[in-house]
Amino acid sequence: MVQNYLKIAWRNIKKHKAFSFINGGGLTLGIASCLLLLLYVSYHLSFDHQFKNLDNIYVVENNQHGDGQIYTFASTPGVAAAAIKAEVPGVVQSVRVDNYGGGSLISYKNNSFKKVGLYADSAFFSMFSYHFIKGNPLTSLTQPNSIVITADFAKTLFGDADPINKMVTRNNNLPMIVTGVIDNIPANESYQFDFVMPYAQFENDNVWAKGQNWGHNFCQTYVQLKDVGSLNRANSILKSIVARHSTGNTNQLFLFPFSKTHLYQKFENGRSVGGSISQIHLFEALALCILLIACVNFMNLSTARSEERAKEVGIRKAIGSNRASLIWQFITESLILSFVSTIMAVIILVLCLPFFNTLLKIKLSLPISDWSTWILILSIALVTGLLSGSYPAFYLSSFQPIKVLKGMFKGGGSALPIRKVLVVVQFAFAVFLITATICVYRQIRFIQGMGNGYDKNNLVEIPMEGELGKKAEVLINELKTNGAITNATGTSQSITQNGSNTWGISWPGKDPKQQILVDIFYAGYDFTHTTGVKLLTGREFSPDYPIDTNSKTPTVMINETAAKIMKLKQPVGSIIKYGDQPATVVGVYKDFVWGSPYSKIPPMVTFCDGYGGSVLAMRLNQAHSISSNIDQINKSLKAINPAYPPTISFVDSEFELKFENEKVLAMLANLFGGLAIIISCLGLFGLAAYAAEQRTKEIGVRKVLGATVSNLAGLLSKDFLKLVLIAIVFAVPVSIWVLNKWLQNYEFRIDLSWWIMTLASIITIVIAMATVSYQAIKAALANPINSLRSE
Repeated sequence: MVQNYLKIAWRNIKKHKAFSFINGGGLTLGIASCLLLLLYVSYHLSFDHQFKNLDNIYVVENNQHGDGQIYTFASTPGVAAAAIKAEVPGVVQSVRVDNYGGGSLISYKNNSFKKVGLYADSAFFSMFSYHFIKGNPLTSLTQPNSIVITADFAKTLFGDADPINKMVTRNNNLPMIVTGVIDNIPANESYQFDFVMPYAQFENDNVWAKGQNWGHNFCQTYVQLKDVGSLNRANSILKSIVARHSTGNTNQLFLFPFSKTHLYQKFENGRSVGGSISQIHLFEALALCILLIACVNFMNLSTARSEERAKEVGIRKAIGSNRASLIWQFITESLILSFVSTIMAVIILVLCLPFFNTLLKIKLSLPISDWSTWILILSIALVTGLLSGSYPAFYLSSFQPIKVLKGMFKGGGSALPIRKVLVVVQFAFAVFLITATICVYRQIRFIQGMGNGYDKNNLVEIPMEGELGKKAEVLINELKTNGAITNATGTSQSITQNGSNTWGISWPGKDPKQQILVDIFYAGYDFTHTTGVKLLTGREFSPDYPIDTNSKTPTVMINETAAKIMKLKQPVGSIIKYGDQPATVVGVYKDFVWGSPYSKIPPMVTFCDGYGGSVLAMRLNQAHSISSNIDQINKSLKAINPAYPPTISFVDSEFELKFENEKVLAMLANLFGGLAIIISCLGLFGLAAYAAEQRTKEIGVRKVLGATVSNLAGLLSKDFLKLVLIAIVFAVPVSIWVLNKWLQNYEFRIDLSWWIMTLASIITIVIAMATVSYQAIKAALANPINSLRSE
């Protein structure tokens, strides 16, 4: 019996190749889109989930009160880890991690490579269960000159030789011994690194990190508890641990599950309020909706052939087939199409993954060796086949053979309203997706159009490393002489990446109870001329003023937000304090975006660093081509700092990374929204075909009586236009509500103008009418003799 079902089903599919192609194509697109979205969702849900003790690992978060709100961040004092281990019951181990200046030059013999590394306490590999290919995870970081490297880096350095106990050199002056080799770091892990060094080395590199300073937050601290039941007691002790060790310090620490740091990274008033998880839920819903739309389309396209299949059902029932066997026959057809579509969808998925990874800059892969992957794929195929085939099967098998064979059959009367409702839902979804795509792109453009406060074009940055730290002035003068640059300045970090801040800035007239978080930035000479930051009043740092670099009486520049908050009558010449250190304000500059472009710009105080800093920013000479300027910079860098490969970053490209998350959201909404609309149009195509089939004789009569092609096309199209208009009526208020909630996440945001809704509605109407027009015109052009000959 089953063999007979399969044989007949396959014959029906082959007999109607065009119909099967369209029906199977819709299912293929739907299943492929669903699988790709689920793969993307799985990638993010499994972030940092490869560690054995994951449920008991926590990151120490830090709550700071000020400005009438609570700031939450994961930076802690370096001394916190030891204190937590000693004072909090239930703590198995605590670990400090820092990637401060983690980029290092690692050399072996005559080969040198610039790689990214971490500093970590010796218990790091005990807490985080990285797989060791060679070495002992418990002892690999116990010696201050030890280093653990990844498998790829080991291959790069040593080829096939055994790396253990090999001597490498870090930054051309520090010998280190390889004590371990671990598997390569998965792409969906928070920390991406090529090597790990002992935390003691970090303290040797940065003397300021030593000591018992509870007011300096600079490293991440991780804690492993015995069990989840210890969490509440641990947090109650951590809440006051800073105050017990540092009188007057109101910071409060608490433990947050490490497994949630990737998706629940947004905090408000000291509590987690979500984060990227909202986008993940959005894509889960989108995957489900696309699959349901594909199933609905299958139903619409199947029932569109009801007139033809009715005769088949009538004959089968007349020769003895019961309804159950007919139901299984139709479901078998849908299952075959579903499984074939799933196979095609997997092939499309595999072919599209490289493009998708490049587009989103991630590393998705189909885990074909994991049996659960195939169970999921087979389950989707089975559920899709049963879901999409059930309604046509029950509907078609219900036809009465006497009415069908006598020509008295009129199919679809009771089923049509259901399909109309489904079309309304489909196109309401389409209106929302189009509206969302326009809104996201406009929000990005709005923020980009606000300006960043400096000229990012023709501005490049290079890291101050090796000999360059001592010879920055030589490099600047050489590049100015040969015409490659016009100005240069050193900065404490890239102008596109925010850094440290403090509560410790005071000024004349400040309320002692007032707490204001102020950004601290170090810049060199010619800062405003180099970056294009506008100087509003006073002067900038210059070698003509030796006082600028005087450590006892330093000078500072402040941004306009700081000047407004301080309410100084004459900012230039005023004395402010950083802790107990007085400093003279010599200039006020216009605000520029240092951190998030979506947030208000905080007050900033800039200290002079002369020719120092960790980054050298340079303004390229526009009189020459960019390529010739870069060639000159590379040439000078190789001569002055030969041990380090030149690393040049364009500030405009780095600044664009701030919009990466929104761009990914827009691309995914655009891509899968487009696919959802295409699949919806297939369903509308099926419904139009069904309507044309049902009204064949009516169209013939109207045409005989003088109706034109345009009259008939309009007659068939207006019913579908009504459905689309109903969809718009439902979709517009929902879109306004959802998108307004999304826009509330941004300090600076667009207004949802009426034209956005209008444009989305017009696009939807045009797409829908273009889809229906083909069937409408085809029906209107048909010869009425063919439809009326039996009358």
